[in-house]
Amino acid sequence: MRALTVVEPGKMSLLQSEKPVIRNPNQVLVRVKAAGICGSDIHILHGTNPYAAYPRIMGHEASGEVVAAGEAVTDLQPGEGVVFEPITYCGTCYACRTGHHNVCRELKVLGCVVDGVFCDYVAVDRSQIHPFDSGKMSYIQAALCEPYTIGAQANWRGNVLKGDVVLIHGAGPIGLIVADIAKSRGAAVILSEPDEGRLEMAREFGVDYAVNPLETDLDLLIDDLTGHEGVNVVFDAAGVPALMEHAVKVLSPAGRFVPLTFTNKPVPVDFKLVNAKELTILGTRHQYRKFPEIASSLWKRLDRVDKLITHVFAAEEYEKAFKVLEDKKVRTGKVILTFN
Repeated sequence: MRALTVVEPGKMSLLQSEKPVIRNPNQVLVRVKAAGICGSDIHILHGTNPYAAYPRIMGHEASGEVVAAGEAVTDLQPGEGVVFEPITYCGTCYACRTGHHNVCRELKVLGCVVDGVFCDYVAVDRSQIHPFDSGKMSYIQAALCEPYTIGAQANWRGNVLKGDVVLIHGAGPIGLIVADIAKSRGAAVILSEPDEGRLEMAREFGVDYAVNPLETDLDLLIDDLTGHEGVNVVFDAAGVPALMEHAVKVLSPAGRFVPLTFTNKPVPVDFKLVNAKELTILGTRHQYRKFPEIASSLWKRLDRVDKLITHVFAAEEYEKAFKVLEDKKVRTGKVILTFN
């Protein structure tokens, strides 16, 4: 089978690999149909992901079709559409015992710690796949289930409530997904983004205020909208350290800050403000138990899903796909590889 592999940092190739087989009664063999390229795949390619080992078959956002299942799997049939949950965990460490399996001390992530889904076939445990109705959405559309679980996890961590005013920095795919879910929870959303192309996409997603912070005084807008109280939740999907420092200033008392990005250097935090306003800073990583909800309901958001998917390439065109994704001059949302 074909497998898009990072042989070493900076070098990837579509190689021939042995087709996997079912090795235990709980496994399912899936033919991959569509897979999204994530920013983390770019980091793995360039050798900047500290968890990746090489060589590595990349990819963790995918949908596919059940080919066969082990004898213990009785609820899935060949031909059924499924999406992949990319994490596995031990189930016994402190994080797992307290309902935080997504930060398990022995966490393994497809496409990073273990081989991923940029290939024709994958054999995984039944717990790592979730069915979806392929009559309601295509495999390409279903490949966005995993990114949507990230947005759902972030909103859950931030406890976004009906009537909240939410500020999101960054209108990339994850920022837009976070905005979409925040709107569905009844929040008013301010999305700050200096790129005009991405701002236009934010408007298409229905955010309440799409703001270019280079042209609009964001602090003044927040003051006007909230009566000087501040926003209730800030999501950082831009990765700019200054914006993280800024978050504690614009949050209301009892507000929440959810950083979705990583920075290379520590970010200073004004704990005088954190304590004075009793703010909560909440890390978020991957997701926990969000797949059943998203896999069963994403078809209701296909108008936004279709806006997010801006480029689709056959697996053989992987070099072009990665080039488009990394080109700052090209307006991209989600870039999808198909394996047909």
